[in-house]
Amino acid sequence: MSAETPEEYIAAQPHAGQAWVREFHDYVSTHYPSVPLIMFRGVPMFRFGDSYLKGYVMFTATQKEMSAHAIDFDLVDAAKATVGGSQPAKGCVKVKYTDEASKATVRELVDAVMARHDIPRV
Repeated sequence: MSAETPEEYIAAQPHAGQAWVREFHDYVSTHYPSVPLIMFRGVPMFRFGDSYLKGYVMFTATQKEMSAHAIDFDLVDAAKATVGGSQPAKGCVKVKYTDEASKATVRELVDAVMARHDIPRV
């Protein structure tokens, strides 16, 4: 089943994932209100233009970890190096729910992506 709304997507995630995804949706919505939250292939995405190729941030959840996604692969790779662990996927940094300290790295990734795309922070 593909979610039609951000809340429907979040409700379908594991309990721990729901809290993490909500936290980062709130972070982006609060600090970058000019970036709309849209649905992209059943997943909520903060997209900067008319195409994801122009930039985005997105958060997905699994049973044990949340992933933060962006098309700015160099910034994602820097976040992966900070978080450590197994990071095989391109374009996303995976953070285990037990790694609360890495939330700061995800926020820094979001901020770096937004700065690169000239999105004002409030």
